[in-house]
Amino acid sequence: GHNGDRGDEMRSYENNAVKWKKRTVIVLSLVLLAAVGTLTWVMNRQSEQGEPTVSEDVDVTLQLPDTPAEEKVILPFTVEAQTAVDYFDGAAGEIDQFTKFEDVYRSSQGIDYTFNGEEFPIVAMLSGTVSDVREDELFGKSVELTCGSMVFTLQSLSEVSVQKGDEVSQGDVIGKAGTCVYSPDLGAHLHLVSEHNGVIVDPESVIDKTLTQLDEQ
Repeated sequence: GHNGDRGDEMRSYENNAVKWKKRTVIVLSLVLLAAVGTLTWVMNRQSEQGEPTVSEDVDVTLQLPDTPAEEKVILPFTVEAQTAVDYFDGAAGEIDQFTKFEDVYRSSQGIDYTFNGEEFPIVAMLSGTVSDVREDELFGKSVELTCGSMVFTLQSLSEVSVQKGDEVSQGDVIGKAGTCVYSPDLGAHLHLVSEHNGVIVDPESVIDKTLTQLDEQ
């Protein structure tokens, strides 16, 4: 019966080995749980103290694509254009000579920009929708761009590269400044009219401002 005894010893040895393996797994699991618990406690402590935590960093990274910085209004060109005719605010002594052109914007209601007498590309001042494209005998081709509460009308264009209904991004080329019958002395130029909530405003007053800032004024 010696062989039988050896078999029993082997079995008990195997049983003990299995028990030790189980114990080791349990102990390791407890150690792991304790480590996770401690780490969580440390991170919670840090967040209570206002220090950045790993989880907060991850959240910020995930939120970035959803909350881009709001666009600021840019000038409608990338060249060093000059102001040829400034916006008139109706001060005494300034005479509006063009009342007969009541159905179109008058020169006093916008700004004319020129660039060494050359035609130059015109870009979208904000992302928005092309709400109108038209051609006028006096003012040449024009594009109306609606961006929330702002409407920009860009006139005296020799070329228009967008169509009514197009969605454009800020900086997209929408046309090219040209000449028009209304202001032949200026040569190639852009006539810009800016409206905020339906009221014509000085185009320069909205540059570098966001729609939120403009709406809060």
